[in-house]
Order: sequence, then C-alpha cells, then structure tokens
Amino acid sequence: MNFIYVLYYNYFLFYRKLINDPEPHFATVLALSFSQSLLINGMSDIVALKWFCYEIAVWIQFSILLLIIILNYFIFHRNGKAQEIIKTKPAIGGSRNMSKYVSLFFFLITTSWLFWGPIYGKYLLGLCK
Repeated sequence: MNFIYVLYYNYFLFYRKLINDPEPHFATVLALSFSQSLLINGMSDIVALKWFCYEIAVWIQFSILLLIIILNYFIFHRNGKAQEIIKTKPAIGGSRNMSKYVSLFFFLITTSWLFWGPIYGKYLLGLCK
C-alpha cells in the first residue's frame, strides 16, 4: 500500500502547488482513481481480447472507475488517511526525486492507454476472426 501512498502524496503536491486547486484532496482522489482505473481497465481489456476475444463494454469500465473513486474516498478521507499521508510525506527508497519520477512515469504510462489502447485492442480483435 506504500506505493499508493506515494502516488497520493505526489498527486496532492501537484494539485496543491502547481495547479493551486482550492480542493486538492478531492482532485487527488479523482486523479489517482482515474490512473488506477486506466491500469485495471487496460489490463482487463488486454486479457479479455487476447484470450477470450471479448470486448468489455464501456459502461463496465465506467462502473470500475466509479467503484475505485468510491473506494479511494473511503480509504483516504473517511478514516483520515489523507491527512496522515500528507504529514508523513512517503517516498520510495527515501528519495523525494525518485518518488516524483516514479509517480510521473505511472501517470504517463496509465494515461497513454487512452491513445495506444484502442489501436492495440483493434489489433487483438482482428486476430480473433
């Protein structure tokens, strides 16, 4: 769970310092949930297309996103975990720079699924016929 805490902390810093969002915790939960859902939906898409030749419906993918948003809300806000993460300032290997780079890399990789995912999915679907 420490990796998720590092992501949360770095996403929070982005929204608080760079964007200057009036509600950085809410934006952090949404961005983290979006990244996590892209990872889960991307992997499930690849598995469903490659081994079962099944295309997952969009409403299922949005339901996964909504479920992750709700879970992250309860995990980080209902029990005060968000404030604890901000106080402890978690880092990967004790390095703040490494944590920032890993968080940025995670965000870029998961977001890139929006661009290359449909192309790869179409290719996998073409192999099924």
